[in-house]
Amino acid sequence: MAQSAEFEPHDAQTRHELRRILLGIGLRENELLEPMAAELRQRGCRPRRAWRLANELTQEAVAAEYNRLSGKANAPMQASRISEFESWPGPRGRGRNRPRPTVEVLQRLAVIYRTSWDQLVDTADLVAMPRTDVSAYREAVVRRSTARPAGRGMPEETMPFVGRQEQRAELRRRVAEQLAANRPAVHVINGLAGMGKTALARNVVTEHAERYPDGWIWEDLRGHSEGRTPRTTNGVLEQLLLRIGVQPETIEPDQPRRAERWRAEMRDRRMLIVFDNVLESRQVRDLLPHSPGSFVLITSRRNLTGLAGAAPLQLNAMARAEAEELLVKLSHLPPGYDVDAVRRILETAGRLPLALRLIAGQLAHGGPGMLAAADRDFQQLTERLKNAPTTEESPAADILARFSAEGETLRAAFELSYQRLPDPELRRAVRLLGWFPGAEITAETLGAMADLSPEASYALIRRIFEVGLLEPAVGGPTGQRYRIHDVTRLFTRVQASIEDLPGEHATAIARLVRYSLQVAKSLTAPRPFEVAGSFPSPPWPDPSEEAARAREWLTREREMLLGCVRATASGTQTGELARLLAFHLSGLGHWGDARWLFRRALGIARDDGDRIVECDVLFGLGTVHRLAFDYETAMKCFKEAHEIAYAERDDLRRVSARWGYAEVTRLIGDYDSSREAYGEVLAIARDLRNPKFEGDALRGLGHIERMRGDPGQARVLYDEALAIAIRIHNRYSRGWSLWGIGNISRVQGHFDIARAELTEADEIGLEIEDPLLHADAMRGMGHICRDLGDLDRAQGLYSDSLHVARRAGDPHGEADAWRALGGIAATLGKRHRAGEFLRKSLALYRSMGVKLAAAQVTMELENLDRG
Repeated sequence: MAQSAEFEPHDAQTRHELRRILLGIGLRENELLEPMAAELRQRGCRPRRAWRLANELTQEAVAAEYNRLSGKANAPMQASRISEFESWPGPRGRGRNRPRPTVEVLQRLAVIYRTSWDQLVDTADLVAMPRTDVSAYREAVVRRSTARPAGRGMPEETMPFVGRQEQRAELRRRVAEQLAANRPAVHVINGLAGMGKTALARNVVTEHAERYPDGWIWEDLRGHSEGRTPRTTNGVLEQLLLRIGVQPETIEPDQPRRAERWRAEMRDRRMLIVFDNVLESRQVRDLLPHSPGSFVLITSRRNLTGLAGAAPLQLNAMARAEAEELLVKLSHLPPGYDVDAVRRILETAGRLPLALRLIAGQLAHGGPGMLAAADRDFQQLTERLKNAPTTEESPAADILARFSAEGETLRAAFELSYQRLPDPELRRAVRLLGWFPGAEITAETLGAMADLSPEASYALIRRIFEVGLLEPAVGGPTGQRYRIHDVTRLFTRVQASIEDLPGEHATAIARLVRYSLQVAKSLTAPRPFEVAGSFPSPPWPDPSEEAARAREWLTREREMLLGCVRATASGTQTGELARLLAFHLSGLGHWGDARWLFRRALGIARDDGDRIVECDVLFGLGTVHRLAFDYETAMKCFKEAHEIAYAERDDLRRVSARWGYAEVTRLIGDYDSSREAYGEVLAIARDLRNPKFEGDALRGLGHIERMRGDPGQARVLYDEALAIAIRIHNRYSRGWSLWGIGNISRVQGHFDIARAELTEADEIGLEIEDPLLHADAMRGMGHICRDLGDLDRAQGLYSDSLHVARRAGDPHGEADAWRALGGIAATLGKRHRAGEFLRKSLALYRSMGVKLAAAQVTMELENLDRG
């Protein structure tokens, strides 16, 4: 609302003094309006002027707000017209022929002044008003005087209201919108048990009740009240009619007539109405007054999708900062409390206000060591829960049991929601949520787990959502996704352990594994001899639509799939899923997940005694470690894979493993071992007439000769590798061959040719999305600029290559860039800066086990110190 700091000079001091007196007796700001207006009237102000001044508004501000509310830009209200309305009808009623404030005008002004329109009228107005307006005034006064609700029924605050700033702001916006539009408004706050719905609704009443001059009503419909049945709609209607002053003997007994009477009585009222704790839409549908001046707020654990026209407001877990503030305040934790312990408890509690309140009492009364003890217990129980077999109840039950106070428990609150579920099929599906291996579920994954058709699973997951036990998440490629709250998972795990047969949950997970494996198999995961020498730009992915959908699904369901592998003890299908998923995730750069999956698949392959699968998994694991720059572990994996392939007489797998070993030993600077391995790859590749491996071996040998200082021999090898790459359309090999040739040309002083070759290599790196090639090509062009004396340009290219390496998680490329930047700094005489860069490079080389480069940088640092 527009406001001004400029008021009528002869009234400003008076109002200031009146406010001081009223505030001095203990009235709050929102309680000053009516006594201020009454006092100003007593001092000679007409009512409309008195209420404006009590609100500290200028006539210009009122006119602007009036125009905003009316939306009539073509006929705007003017401040002069507000002045005329305030003085109408004038001395002895002489204003009868002047513009007068109609009932509609008075009602709109009443919204601005936060009162009822009859309060803006005095006897001078009544003498000059038409009969119809006088009749409306009489009815308004009678209704306000005899039927103003007492505002009883709102539950008392049990804890301070903290946070929910975003939701409070949204509700303020909705209230303001309803007041401005003057049309019926129904809003539903949804959320799990204990989410703070009632507390938020209470805050709305406290903050906005004064804006509804006919008062407020609060009715608890007991949808989920322990030990009490939900209230009937007919009974609530009777109570509502009594609240607004309808005589008991005139209230009809049947529900349709009561609903009709309720709406008729509410037609012209402006009220704030809360229906708390609603079970379902039909319980509240006939209670809606459809009054244009009323704001209806409903709270429910369920999503009332059957309440057409109602605007939902989903209340989820508290924001972390708000939850921490609430727990600290309720627990009376002293300054310097253990922040990490508090935050771990918050996550165990799912940042649920009820859970925080229940644990806070224990922390407040348990003494200084209680926080640490509670944190320790929760950590132990959570770890047990992760590893608990599907037949064990105690970890989840024990975690829930910690959230209790004097007989009130978190588990009991959720049991009420569960007990009110209408049928066994729905209850069974809800129990499955406790064992679902992910935070987000879809109809597709629920159907796989429950062994249901797509149609049945879609209908069932919608029902679980409607009863409020799933929260909406971001939609995926196969439809709506839903989030499972941590406390919901704990409770449903407990119920599943109690009600379901032993082994039923393991069977459900096995069905989900089978379904996921079917999807993963459509990708046709590569074998080692298809991957070696081509990663990260292999000759797949399969361009088919089916394979594209499978890749998208595996990426989207990554958390669930990892959970499936964790939850399954063993089995060939689990091993295959782990292996296929590991290949997929390694292609996306999820090295940590890929390593874990390959190790899981390796253990299962060894248990099954499948040597070929073991070999393939070892190669995949070695590749992931190589790309993650864990060279020592990668080398061990490739050696083991080679031993198996050699024993199995599988030449393609053997050459793949030797190529991986050759790459790692070259990167760490063991050129003798690397040359021997590349030579073995080259010999086998030529025997097998395999041009791909032949080109990879030639390129690798070219790298070795270049590093050993034989540019002529290196150029011959690179040229042969490039010719093969062009012939078989291998863009990866072509790019790295050109990179090698460009470096040879630079060393030989052919700078223009070198620049062209490195530029082409860089373009290929960008095209095939290989950041390592892109970074190395830029660094090579930086070397050209350095050799030509353009140190500024060289430094810029080195810096660019450093940024690319960092973004790609490439510590080897980062180390090379720091080393190059150190060289520039040393050339410019900036010894301190050069030392700083070289030490960064040295630390990275050492962390990867790159001994030769580390030794060279150590020598450069010693030379720098000698100066």
